[in-house]
Amino acid sequence: MASIFTSKQSRLPFVLSLSIFVVLGVSGGILNIAWTPMQDTFNVDVSAIGILLLFATVGAMIATFVSGTLSTTFRFRTLILVAMVILAIGMFMMASASTWIILLVVIFITYMGRGFLDAGFNHFFSTNYDTSVMNWLHASWGIGLTVAPFLMTVILVDFGFSWRVGYASIGVIAILMSLLIASTLSVWTLDETQDSITTDLDHPPASLMQAIRQPAIITSMLIFFLYGGVEIGTGQLANTLLVDAREVSQEVAGFWLSLYWGAFTVGRILLGWIALRLADTFLLRFGMILTIVGAFMLAWNPTPLIGLIGLIVIGFGLSGIFPTLISMTPQRVGRQFSAQAIGFQIGSAGLGASLLPGLIGIFAGQLGLEWISIGILLNAICLFLLYESLKVR
Repeated sequence: MASIFTSKQSRLPFVLSLSIFVVLGVSGGILNIAWTPMQDTFNVDVSAIGILLLFATVGAMIATFVSGTLSTTFRFRTLILVAMVILAIGMFMMASASTWIILLVVIFITYMGRGFLDAGFNHFFSTNYDTSVMNWLHASWGIGLTVAPFLMTVILVDFGFSWRVGYASIGVIAILMSLLIASTLSVWTLDETQDSITTDLDHPPASLMQAIRQPAIITSMLIFFLYGGVEIGTGQLANTLLVDAREVSQEVAGFWLSLYWGAFTVGRILLGWIALRLADTFLLRFGMILTIVGAFMLAWNPTPLIGLIGLIVIGFGLSGIFPTLISMTPQRVGRQFSAQAIGFQIGSAGLGASLLPGLIGIFAGQLGLEWISIGILLNAICLFLLYESLKVR
């Protein structure tokens, strides 16, 4: 396993990787708050989030599913530069979308860029680092998700601007990040594993069709599908639950959503220090059980404070699940299947993040918005039961 820093130079790609994941977190997290005013802009109801996330997920899935194949043809640095440019352009196009249909097309393209970045860096870190460092990478994503609700709330409430300003602001940041990557391309060729993230003479990378036939990969895809539903379902729908169903002010709702993602981030930072002292299977089971406890508190809601604290418990419980499962991938499926498997897993998480919140939104639209919390709880329970029944290792 490679050291994090092998030279003074090698610090730069590591820090850049964390910075890129912060941008990814912010670019996706602003939708948590922006969705409420976006409904009015495009004259759609709460269940339309499922359609929006479906288009985002399909774009991300196409990118993640082919990322393993593309990484054997193109250099890692080329992929991340192109993907960041796509993300930057997509943010500006979302900010200027005039119709619902245009927004759907744009978010499809934007999430292709996000998908390439997500899968590429996850494979790069799972190949070169352990679970501890993988948690730091995803903690960076969590930092972005934590900042995003606060940023969008300030734009909407404090400054009175449109949600479009939020997306344009992230577009500017993504452009700056693209220029930074372009100006430091040489640092991504420090050694063979960084220049070609799937190069391994003893374990040549498997094709897409070879990988999809592996039972271990299919099992993992199911787990990631349910996980995506819990994480994004909570982040995307909690604002609607708090503001529209429980009559919480937007300022307070945005604050507690930031705490949700903040707990998510703090948990990953802590796990970055303690993961080496604990078994991966323990981390997974503990996190899933804690997520269920938090979801129960949110649904039970005997007092407003207990329900809101439930969001923090959910965030902390979820924090270590995704990076731990990703980090275990090479050992679980084999290095030759690793690049393809990670793309499949991330794509499955995105599919769950699209379909399951959309399904919860449909039920909530018919039965009442309080069903958002019940749907999150049921999703969390199913995740734990499936993990235990399939004995994922």
